[in-house]
Amino acid sequence: MRFGLKFILSLPLLLSNGSFFFSQITSDWEVFNDSNSPFSNNTIRCLAVDSNNTIWIGTDHGLFNYNQGTWNSFDTQNSELADDYIRALAVDHNNNIWIGTTLSGIFKYDGSSWTNYNTSNSDIADNFIRTINFSPSHELWIGTVEGLCRYDWSAWTTWTIANSGLLSNNITSIAFDQAGIPCVTTINGGIFYIVNENPIIYTLATSNLPDNSSISVQYDALYNPWFASTAQGLFTEIGNQIWLTFNVSNSAIPTNSLTAFEIDRHQYFLIGTHQNGATIRTNNLEWINLDTQNSLIPDNNIHCITRDSLDNIWIGTDNGGLAKFRLEFLNVDALSNMDQLQIYPNPVSYQSFLNVDSDISNYQVTIIDIQGRNYPIEINPFDNIISLKNVPPGIYKLVFTGEVSQFVKKLVVIE
Repeated sequence: MRFGLKFILSLPLLLSNGSFFFSQITSDWEVFNDSNSPFSNNTIRCLAVDSNNTIWIGTDHGLFNYNQGTWNSFDTQNSELADDYIRALAVDHNNNIWIGTTLSGIFKYDGSSWTNYNTSNSDIADNFIRTINFSPSHELWIGTVEGLCRYDWSAWTTWTIANSGLLSNNITSIAFDQAGIPCVTTINGGIFYIVNENPIIYTLATSNLPDNSSISVQYDALYNPWFASTAQGLFTEIGNQIWLTFNVSNSAIPTNSLTAFEIDRHQYFLIGTHQNGATIRTNNLEWINLDTQNSLIPDNNIHCITRDSLDNIWIGTDNGGLAKFRLEFLNVDALSNMDQLQIYPNPVSYQSFLNVDSDISNYQVTIIDIQGRNYPIEINPFDNIISLKNVPPGIYKLVFTGEVSQFVKKLVVIE
C-alpha cells in the first residue's frame, strides 16, 4: 500500500543572473514509510537504480528494492547479507547490485548469489564502506573510512594517509573523467585525483579549495567536476585553481550544508541538504527548493537523492522515509497573489478557526493528511475563515484550487 497526491505549485525560480520568475509545476508524489511499506524505520541511507528501473534502498535495517508496486527485502535473517547497516549502493555494467556496509565490507548480489569482500578475505582497507563506483574499464573503486581502494579483479590497491600522503582516510565519493582519472572527495582532507597511481591533492590551504570536506563529486556533460560540500555549498573549478561557488549568499540554495548530490542524465543538479529539504538546479539554470512547507517531502534532512529512467526523482530522508515525485513545468510566467497568502494561527488549536489573509471566495479549499485522507471543513468565504471542528490534531496540507492554479500550505492542528 502507498499513498500519493498530485499538486500544482507556483514556486519562485532563481535564474543564474539573480533574477526571479515564477513557473507553475505539477508534481506527483508518493511517500513510503514504516506504515505503508516493508521499512522497519524511516531512515533511508542510500539509493541506486538498476537497468530494470528497480530502485534499491539502503537502510539501517537491511536492503530493499521496489519496482511497480512490488517490494523485496534482504537482511541478515533472510539472505547472505552479514550486516543490516547499509551505507553505499552501486550497479555495475552487468546489472549486479553492490552493497556497502558499516561492519562487513562490500557485497555483490547478482539476483541469486552473494559475494563478500572484507578485511578477512581481501586487502580492502576497512569494512566500513562509504561509497562505491566503477571506472570506465569496469574496475571496482571503493571509499572506506580508512582509505581508498581499487580492485581490478586480480589485485587490490589502496591509498591511505600512511602509504600515499593523503590528508584524510575518510573517503566520501569517487567519480571519473573522460580519461578514466578518478576524482575523490574526503572529509577534512580536501579532494584529490589519482594520476599515474599517485594522488594530486587540492586543499583550502594549497589550492584555495572552498571546503576541505565534500560529500559528493559529479561530472557534468562537459566533464567539469562539481563538488557538494558540508559547509560551503556547491562549487566547481573554472581553471587555474579558481573556484565558482553557489551558496546562500549568491544563489537560491537554502543552506551551505549539503548532504547529497547527483547530476542526472538531463543535466539537472539534484541536491539534498541538512534540515532544508531538496534543491534542484534545472538544465535552464533555474533553482527550485522543495521542503516540508511547500511539498510532500516528509523530512527536511536528506540523505540521498536520485532520478530513475522514468524521470521519477527519489529522495531518502533521515526520519520521514522515502519520497518519489515527478516535475513537469507548465511555463506559466505570472504568479497569482494567492501564492503569498498567509494562514493564521498556525499551529492552530483543535476545533477552532483558521484565518486566511487573502480572498478565497473563488477557490475550492481541501485539507489532506499525510495518509492522503480528506477531512470536511466549513468555510466562510466572505470573512475568509475556515472552521476546523472536524479536523483532529495532526499535520496537513491545506490545498487552494482555482480555475488555473493550485496552492498548498502546511497546517499543524494541535490539542
